[in-house]
Amino acid sequence: VLFRSEIGRLIKIINPGTLFHVDAVQGYGKDTIYPKQMKVDLLSASAHKIHGPKGIGFLYVGEKIKLLPILYGGGQQGGMRSGTENTPAVAGFALAAQRIYATCKEDRERLLRCKKRLCEGIETIGNVKINNPLGEEGAPHIVSASFPGLRSEVLLHALEEKEIYVSAGSACAAHKNTPSGTLTAIGLPREYADSTIRFSMSVFTTEEEIDETISALKEIVPELRKYTRR
Repeated sequence: VLFRSEIGRLIKIINPGTLFHVDAVQGYGKDTIYPKQMKVDLLSASAHKIHGPKGIGFLYVGEKIKLLPILYGGGQQGGMRSGTENTPAVAGFALAAQRIYATCKEDRERLLRCKKRLCEGIETIGNVKINNPLGEEGAPHIVSASFPGLRSEVLLHALEEKEIYVSAGSACAAHKNTPSGTLTAIGLPREYADSTIRFSMSVFTTEEEIDETISALKEIVPELRKYTRR
């Protein structure tokens, strides 16, 4: 929290007129967020990331921020977004938020243990690279790993056959053939970027599932590497 608060403070010192927007879609529900304390002007989150209904989100707007609507009409939502409100989805988001934050601290600690367990298990395979921070600095529920010599899509489908579902990139970049801009920005060579998959956990993930994933990787990765062209 201190590190994130420092970002907002520095932004306001360097350029007080800068508006600080935080995309909290991944972080919301994984840790406590204090927009005012963190000098955040705008913050957005989405319900489906905390097991709420799809198609609903919220935008936090600081008290001193004035926004102009992009949709006009009946004046719903304080005149900011006209149109019939999706009341059931709003209620579902509220309930999901209430439930996720009731056990947020305990869930975060358990997710960090699962993350550590998964990272350590992956590293025993050999010739792999964990791309995320191993401690509490990074997201507690995401592990990014590169398996040089294997195409990420091949490994993804091999795991899928064992009913283990991972991703080879963000949903919004699923149809692009170029390496991830994020992986490139952190200095990953093309071979590593092309062999990276992401494991995402949730509050429902168990340590038994982590162990099953590690066992599957230990079986699949060496087998697939036998057929890798040198």
